[in-house]
Amino acid sequence: MLIEEINIRKSVYDLSKKEIYNLRVAFERLYTTPSENNESIMMYQEKASILISDGHYQRNDMLFLPWARAYFADFEQALQNVFPDAKPSIALPYWDYTSKKAIARGIPSLLADEYYETVEKNEKGKKHKVIKKNPLHHATYTLPLQTFREEKKNTVLLRAARKCAKTALRSKDFVTFGTSIYLADIQSHIYIGGSSGNTNTTSFDPIFWFTHCQLDHFWFKWQQGAFGNLGIPDSVLNASLKPFSNPNAYSPMKTKDVLDTINLGYIYLDE
Repeated sequence: MLIEEINIRKSVYDLSKKEIYNLRVAFERLYTTPSENNESIMMYQEKASILISDGHYQRNDMLFLPWARAYFADFEQALQNVFPDAKPSIALPYWDYTSKKAIARGIPSLLADEYYETVEKNEKGKKHKVIKKNPLHHATYTLPLQTFREEKKNTVLLRAARKCAKTALRSKDFVTFGTSIYLADIQSHIYIGGSSGNTNTTSFDPIFWFTHCQLDHFWFKWQQGAFGNLGIPDSVLNASLKPFSNPNAYSPMKTKDVLDTINLGYIYLDE
């Protein structure tokens, strides 16, 4: 794809009603649209499975952050492709689980509620309230199995994640930042529990895309600081982020291609 516009990734707390509607519709379509590569599975399962087949998720893996950035951009593009008429165009939101609001309230209702109320028109065009299943609450990963959560109701883990994030953001080089911010991410997985606690199922839970968008948001914020991209080894800069391709050059994507999020079509807006 060629970058035609810059999308703004917002906090889940700052989404408009229209943005929430577009997001839900896009997820529902990913759940029900067959993969172009394998019609026996849906697009959502195909995208989630990439973490298992090609993912970088170890603390000492220096491709942990750049590969994830390419992965989330690819998923964001999939959301846009299944709902091309969405206005505004769909941008992947982030849930900052280290924020004071998250520590006080836990998983936001947008992701935590199993059902939601909306207004639709009946056959006669009359508006009425309906209760629908929330597509951001869970997803199927292998029929008849679906994702689940066991949210820890204390604030210890999220406070620990907040402390880890603050330490990481003070890092003076990329390697230190990457290995430090990993600890905040792990705390979020433990806090959410259930499917999020297992590498083979975590990416199937819709909440994964929001917490890991926050992981990329952390990196974005660190890049805006005094140290930028300092300390990224050449071997990492030139490493291939398979299976993703460079959107402009139609060549294998490398770490150096994802350092500037504008090249991937998005920036972040803080809460």
